[in-house]
Amino acid sequence: MSRKNPENKHCRRTGLALRPAPQAPDRTLNDKVVNEIFNLVRSCGALERLPSNPHKPGPKGLPFRTVLMGLLLSQYMGKSANLDDAWETLFFGLSPGAKRLLDVPDIDLDIPEDATSEEIDDIAHRQYATSKRVYRSWASMTKRLDPAPHDRRKRLTLSEAKKIRRKWNAPDNADTVRNLEAIAQDLVLAPVMASYRRGDFARWQGHIAVDDTPVPVWGKGPDYDRDRASLEITAGMYVKGGAQKRPVQIGNGTSTPTNTGTRRGTANKPASRKGKGPQEKKAKVPETKEFRYAIMAAFPGHGHGDLAGAYPAVCLGMILHTPGTEPGPAALRAIRAAYDRGLVKDLFCADRGISQARPRNLHLQLLDLGLNTVKHYNDDKVDRQGAFRGMELVGGEFYCPLMPTPLVTAGAAYINSRTDEDRAHALNLIQSRRNYQTKVKEYGPAGDQRRQCPALGPHATVTCYRRPQPRRSTVVDLDAPTVRTAAALPAIRKPKRDASPYPDICTGKSITVPGTVLAKWRQKYPLFTPMWQEAWSGLRSQNEGGNGNLKKSALDSIDNPQLRLPHGRVAQTLLNAVIIFVANFRAIKRFRRDQGIRPRKAGTPSSTTQSGEPLEPPHGQPFPTHPVEPPPRE
Repeated sequence: MSRKNPENKHCRRTGLALRPAPQAPDRTLNDKVVNEIFNLVRSCGALERLPSNPHKPGPKGLPFRTVLMGLLLSQYMGKSANLDDAWETLFFGLSPGAKRLLDVPDIDLDIPEDATSEEIDDIAHRQYATSKRVYRSWASMTKRLDPAPHDRRKRLTLSEAKKIRRKWNAPDNADTVRNLEAIAQDLVLAPVMASYRRGDFARWQGHIAVDDTPVPVWGKGPDYDRDRASLEITAGMYVKGGAQKRPVQIGNGTSTPTNTGTRRGTANKPASRKGKGPQEKKAKVPETKEFRYAIMAAFPGHGHGDLAGAYPAVCLGMILHTPGTEPGPAALRAIRAAYDRGLVKDLFCADRGISQARPRNLHLQLLDLGLNTVKHYNDDKVDRQGAFRGMELVGGEFYCPLMPTPLVTAGAAYINSRTDEDRAHALNLIQSRRNYQTKVKEYGPAGDQRRQCPALGPHATVTCYRRPQPRRSTVVDLDAPTVRTAAALPAIRKPKRDASPYPDICTGKSITVPGTVLAKWRQKYPLFTPMWQEAWSGLRSQNEGGNGNLKKSALDSIDNPQLRLPHGRVAQTLLNAVIIFVANFRAIKRFRRDQGIRPRKAGTPSSTTQSGEPLEPPHGQPFPTHPVEPPPRE
């Protein structure tokens, strides 16, 4: 009985030298699949980013590219990204032609049934030697990609681990870390780019959503009593459930439960229960913390239209990082590879934890990329978020400074609503804000906008005492709301005490708002409007669905640490990229099958080979033997 064979079933044993004894695959991987995955990896540019593999004294190891292909094929064949499974796949699960294509030595490691004890020992020694070549190549590759290499089998002290964490964040090692992330991004996007060129994403609008998701590790956290660090030095405590939110205070000073307002429509939410007494309220579930890594994953989504299932549900980028550190820069790096290839445009969506990043770390850079954000705010920021030259920023949009108070506080009224009637009334107030919205006269570079008072011009939406305009008396038909006359517009009355002097928006013809002003809070669609609810709910649902697919045990899951045992951030980054590569590969296959898209039939020598004849290598160019330039980004 072993970890791989818990029920002690009859299986094919390959030797006695390894612990536990491996279970070689009973089938050979199809040459067509090997050829397809090989061509995807060869064309994505990840192999050119791998470090050189100079020969050292002792037995020669396998090329880095061969080990990487072994992990990919092992994940596809057995849903495991462990090195022992990669070794078994390379030496027991491939045809002779596929071995020659991947530079795998053709060594006979099978033990015949009538073998003597001396022959068994000799074959077991060869098995042990070939497995060590795989392990040695993997250790050398991860060491060369690591900005702070050290012995991963030794638990360091807390002070030593702190120095290593500093090296990961040091500016001098930024190029090494970015190269590691680029390798992972190239692997993740390899099947996506091939599918994109085939036209599978024709109906996708280029919208993208990002989110953090925990990744468990095979190891314990640091032991502060014994001054021992974890083997996963750059991992951290991941808070499940998010931070506790402060409830919004209403007029009488009592707190009410929050309502995120992410569903579409005005009356499609179930009515909340009536208020309970303080002694009847249930206590909040305390936060749970687990020692894990975090993956900032990016997924395609649609902000408008019912396009669920119209394009493959894949992952467009992943960044492995320490939980709770720099979510804004990690989100940017997660989408940058897809953006450079021309996939991402228009809408960018992230949850409140990511959108709270500093403007220079996220929002200003999104502005430079030309992406429009769809944001949600904490409960104390759903209404007023700032002001600029007299204009009030409410719900991410600039409004007249004299907008009535019930309209300004409609966001808080909406999240505090308890009945469908209150919710519909609050949404009507939010819709009424558009009359007081400042008009955009011109869009400038870098997100600059030239705005005008809503009471100015032939298409004014309000009348204001600060903007007196002579008009003739007209008869207004109140039953015809489409007829827009000056007498039918909302009027801003002069208060008893008028502030003086008036702000710039009330005196000038127009003012220019730089894109950097209040960039943390501004967004394309005002909060809780129908356009915002459609975009937010569509993008967030695709995001959560993508995270769920990556964690399903029935699919290629990143939620099982036993299937990626090697320690270290370098190893975990590469192994998670391998898992997501195969997950994207399968998702695209499922999408094309569900859409009824049949692959083109191409006659290959392997399909016409007679039984008993040796297979030729699959069609495909061999691995590059010298560094070449990566393929151009699209």
